Amino acid sequence: MDQDFSIKPVKKLIYILNRYAKNSEEHFFHVINLLYEIADAGVEIALVIEKCKDDPQINHPNIQVIAQKKSGKISRPLELYSILNGLAKKGFSKVFIRISSFAALTAIAVSITGTLEVYYWHSGTVKEFNDSLPFGRKKIMNYLKSTLPFNLVKRFTTWFVTGPESMKAYYSDVCGVNASKILILYNDIDLKRFNRSDNKKALKQKLGIEESKKVILFVHRLSSVRKSLFYMPYILQEFYKGSFDNYIAIVIGDGGEKKELQDIVNKAGLQDKIKVMGGMPNNVIQEYYKTADIFINPTFTEGFPRVLIEAMAVGLPIITTNAGGIGDILGEKQLQFMVDKNDRDDFANKLKALASNNQMQKELSDENLTRVVRYSTEVVAQMYINIIFGN
Repeated sequence: MDQDFSIKPVKKLIYILNRYAKNSEEHFFHVINLLYEIADAGVEIALVIEKCKDDPQINHPNIQVIAQKKSGKISRPLELYSILNGLAKKGFSKVFIRISSFAALTAIAVSITGTLEVYYWHSGTVKEFNDSLPFGRKKIMNYLKSTLPFNLVKRFTTWFVTGPESMKAYYSDVCGVNASKILILYNDIDLKRFNRSDNKKALKQKLGIEESKKVILFVHRLSSVRKSLFYMPYILQEFYKGSFDNYIAIVIGDGGEKKELQDIVNKAGLQDKIKVMGGMPNNVIQEYYKTADIFINPTFTEGFPRVLIEAMAVGLPIITTNAGGIGDILGEKQLQFMVDKNDRDDFANKLKALASNNQMQKELSDENLTRVVRYSTEVVAQMYINIIFGN
């Protein structure tokens, strides 16, 4: 029998990262670890960073880093076009873009020649917020900066990637994305970095948290899009009307509503119970998760919140609203602590009930630790390969 000496095509992927900084509060920090896992599987990756503050110090034979040097509104897209065109000539035919619609539009422009397939990832129920803005300068600027670019991308991208599963119906039915080109892809979590701590005492001492206190943790951007001030500090004020002086609440996150939240907390005299910490570098955020006892996620708009799988990986019981695709992420028991996003009183009541029930906390913790494995970096890296390269 004749042997087949044909060479298997090399898998090549361009990954466009919107920005990178070593001490960034954003979840882009996670991407590097994911790309290592994909590269370990034999994929050659060209990592293009639009805004690069620090050298990511990647040392992998299958990953090359291209940091853009231009910063102008016209010069940066032109530079990116040149980079993508050059990579296409070197055999790169697939480009993955996360969230950045302007990078996606640049990639789409290159794809007109037929040399690139564009995979654009987006997950978030923000259309209702955009539509609700009263007509005026803010709405016009939001349309030009966000809505119009998104509408162009959804029309012309080769593939529209989102997750979890229910977000496909949202983008198809609400946002008008062609359902036939929607692909499902999960966010990932590094289970080596996010895991249950055996020594809360030492971590609390390091972070200046009183050892005797139990911790309610919130991690997210504080913004009008998520209606942060609708939920907080109201939920926590209602919670502290009960006998829960053994709990403190730690609120981590920056954003437009952070200062106002701090002012409300101070005016209510709750600064000893509610600690508004501001933003925290993502590369150390796991330490706060590991000191916590309950995680809360009150939000009005959402897609696939990475903070939930971070909390699950550390074994935290969770109370959350039902925004976006959250219901797909959680297990059966944990879904009992998901409330309607309009009902902040139910949220407060669920928090009181969970804080009073140690057995339920343990059951939710065990369920989350088991379920979160499906979102591990190793599993999601294989999802990337299967979706993009079809094997």
